[in-house]
Amino acid sequence: MKKLLVIWLALVLVMNPVFAGVAVPVTSMQNSISGVIQQKAIKRGFAANDPRFGATLNLVSSGLGTAAAGAATVLLAGVTAPAWVTGAIAIGVGAVVSYGVSLALDGVVKWAFSADKTDTTPITQSGSQVPQPVPAGLTAGQPHWVTNSYRANDAMSTIRAVFGDNYAASYAAATAFEFWIGDCSADTSTTYNCNVKRRTKADGTVTNYSNIRASYVTSPAPRTCPTGQVSNATVCVVPTAYPDKTPNAGADGKIAVQTAVDSLTAAELAKPLNPQLVATIADKAWADAAAKPGYNGLPYIASDPITAADADAWRSANPQNWPTVQEFVKPQTMTNTPFSVPTAPAPVTTQDPSAPAQGTNPGAANPVENLGIDPGIGAPVLETTPTVDQILKPIFDLMPSFRTFTTPSHSAVCPKPAFDIFGAHIVMDSQCTIAESTRSTLHSVMLAVWAIAAAFIILRA
Repeated sequence: MKKLLVIWLALVLVMNPVFAGVAVPVTSMQNSISGVIQQKAIKRGFAANDPRFGATLNLVSSGLGTAAAGAATVLLAGVTAPAWVTGAIAIGVGAVVSYGVSLALDGVVKWAFSADKTDTTPITQSGSQVPQPVPAGLTAGQPHWVTNSYRANDAMSTIRAVFGDNYAASYAAATAFEFWIGDCSADTSTTYNCNVKRRTKADGTVTNYSNIRASYVTSPAPRTCPTGQVSNATVCVVPTAYPDKTPNAGADGKIAVQTAVDSLTAAELAKPLNPQLVATIADKAWADAAAKPGYNGLPYIASDPITAADADAWRSANPQNWPTVQEFVKPQTMTNTPFSVPTAPAPVTTQDPSAPAQGTNPGAANPVENLGIDPGIGAPVLETTPTVDQILKPIFDLMPSFRTFTTPSHSAVCPKPAFDIFGAHIVMDSQCTIAESTRSTLHSVMLAVWAIAAAFIILRA
């Protein structure tokens, strides 16, 4: 394996110049990593035409490529090379994702990554990765297999049915132990036996806890059960489901990357990749790039990392460019520079790794006018600075009529109506006598009333 890795690195160094100027395919993993970084930068207020965009992505690509060059390899479909999953482990995503995270959206398989980049068994896997075989049913009147009260056309269906009952009854509730069906073999032509394994979680000790044996009987089966069911003593039933044990796990439950990849089903591989993984890789790659001397990209903000919500927003906007679980775990051939993220502002299908980062020119629609050596515009002329009087004169000259306003003088006489009645001449002057006697009091009261009225008018303005 080390020889293959050395050869792989040598070919990368030798063939990189050969591919200069040649467009290579871009995967959804590359597009998504680039996309979420650019989306986060724009969200932080950086302009898309900022030249530091390209510098950031180029430095991220360099860091990912260096990490992947020293990462473990994966064998899949006859190809052996580093994969995005091993590259992610090499940049230290285990320090961030130390808990079990689903590989896929709505996936059943969860991986927790070791924080040790050199760990040869860096994955702790949980969830059912290999679907339990579908019970073969039972055919009435035919020979069949029996375990306890369960009957089926095959031995494993009855053994799994018994184990499912035991798991539901006691195994699932055991906090200190883990149980699973271990080795199975035919004792004789008419008996089939499976060991039940038990692992002590405290120290990882694995022992043979018990065994479940199926027997082949030639007596006719009492009833017919469809595929997916077995028969108990009276009716056909669906066996109780239980989680499968991770195959080939060590005493601590950890497995190698190759083992974890091999255990994934086709259905799980085809599912969209969990945005948490894309976000973690993008954020860790950006943080590592920003921590290196001479970094000239966009500033990395540790208090505002790329989150799963950020990655999911990009996935929703670009569903056709979102990677699957298979793209995350499959080997990446070096000829396509698979860990170099594109610098284009939108997803691309190909890129030239040797081409410089391309930004956008906001003035492209406004061509530059060449005015020559001397455009003849002349020197600018400044206006004379106004004086204080000139600045304040417009204010002082407001409403000149009010500057000469005076209260008009007037005189008044108390009205004394007079009339004749029944031969007498009557003059009504009592009100004048009363008003004159209370002049000073009325003056004070009305002065206060009008002052209050004036105040209300001013305050309501």
